[in-house]
Amino acid sequence: MSDKQRPYIFYDVVVSICSTCYQKIEGKTIFQDGKVYLLKRCSEHDSERVLIADDIDYYRRSRELFIKPPEMPLVYNTPVKWGCPYDCGLCTDHEQHSCLTLVEICDYCNLRCPVCYASSGPERQQFRDPALIESMLDAVVRNEGQPDVVQLSGGEPTEHPDFFKIMEMAKARPIRHLMVNTNGVPIAQDEAFVRRLATYAEDFEVYLQFDSFERDALMELRGADLRRVRQDALENLNRYNISTNLVVTLKKGLNDHELGKIIDFALTQPCVRGVTFQPI
Repeated sequence: MSDKQRPYIFYDVVVSICSTCYQKIEGKTIFQDGKVYLLKRCSEHDSERVLIADDIDYYRRSRELFIKPPEMPLVYNTPVKWGCPYDCGLCTDHEQHSCLTLVEICDYCNLRCPVCYASSGPERQQFRDPALIESMLDAVVRNEGQPDVVQLSGGEPTEHPDFFKIMEMAKARPIRHLMVNTNGVPIAQDEAFVRRLATYAEDFEVYLQFDSFERDALMELRGADLRRVRQDALENLNRYNISTNLVVTLKKGLNDHELGKIIDFALTQPCVRGVTFQPI
């Protein structure tokens, strides 16, 4: 037997995609130096090494112990033809129902965030017709029966001219928990808007963008210094006791040193029920 060994422990084979061309490729999960990595190779764009987790024990427990039988939707929307991820919709091979559904009601946004995955901005004046949004909500209910969580998103959904009509449509359906993704600008600037928003308080939550206390980080992530906007938005949300989740877009070396400060701050805000970190 050879004495040569690889410098890692092999754990699993996975299906992934190339981060350059998005073609489906095979990869493998390995343990090395106390961390979990994904190794993958594209025939056109060479190899990649991606950090998945910095705690092997926690990663293994998440994969091997904290599991349950997959929950299925009532309806599948696409057949299996090309395989994951190309048949998404959901297809019959999907191992989970839609535990959280995003309904994008507009492309317009009052900001132009450099990190926006939807490429939204002031120049994109598209607002979905309420009839189309109603059919989207009906599709979610048809698939799920009683959807666990639906998020109205965009763009900036609170800027939709029929926003409250859309809220009424969503609340009229058997959605267990409704959320609105927002940068908080209208909430900060218009108390009457917040007062009306508070009438939907039961099983409702504001998913409020809250990335940093520092100007430079906000300029890099959002293209604007939103510190005062966040302060004013939270004052209004506290005033009307609207359940709120602070959502932090987290970038290594930019705002990750603020994790503890953000959690400590959240604990001082009566309206805040949680903090969500979304690494990029």
